[in-house]
Amino acid sequence: MSVEWRGPVPSSNYDPGRGDNAVVLIVDHWTAASLESALTRFLTPGTAVSAHYVIGQDGRVFQLVREEDTAFHAGVYEVNQRSIGIEHEASPTLAPSDPLYAASARLHAEIASRYSLDLHVGATVLPHRAIVPTQCPGTLDLERIVRQALEEDDMFTEEDRRKLNRVYDHLEAYEPLVWTARLQRWLAKEIRSVFAHADTSGPDVETGQPFTD
Repeated sequence: MSVEWRGPVPSSNYDPGRGDNAVVLIVDHWTAASLESALTRFLTPGTAVSAHYVIGQDGRVFQLVREEDTAFHAGVYEVNQRSIGIEHEASPTLAPSDPLYAASARLHAEIASRYSLDLHVGATVLPHRAIVPTQCPGTLDLERIVRQALEEDDMFTEEDRRKLNRVYDHLEAYEPLVWTARLQRWLAKEIRSVFAHADTSGPDVETGQPFTD
């Protein structure tokens, strides 16, 4: 997916590295303000807040902190060191949009793949309010994000599935022995079309008995 780098945030708003902690969860937020207001706040020295990613209503994704570093987003430093923080442009007067959900799902799927996370709300995907007393992330539907992320993680498109179904419906046609038998019959026919009295009576590749077409 396309991610626009807007970092780095000032040194007062994040820490380099993760103190040897592994990424084990994603914490989701809403900005409670416009996209540009959120970006400005994170990029302002001294605010001591940041997030790894911010997703806009139009589905654009911005990165401000490297995943290898600790963003100040969860309100508990130990959680910051073990998580990736994702902000979503939404508020009490601005509902999350379909493009925002789609982009968030793709981002969750990619993060899960990088860190071998089994996406599950309440375990590896947490709302900010599960960590500290807050309304954040408001109306953001984490179950929807995870559901769509799991669909994003599916390696097959609908066209892939249609093609696979055709294979499954005629599976016997794809067995090597079937193709070898068909080749034997085709060769016998072609040989006799040129040499009418040619002997093509060798063993049948399927049965081992004398071949007859």
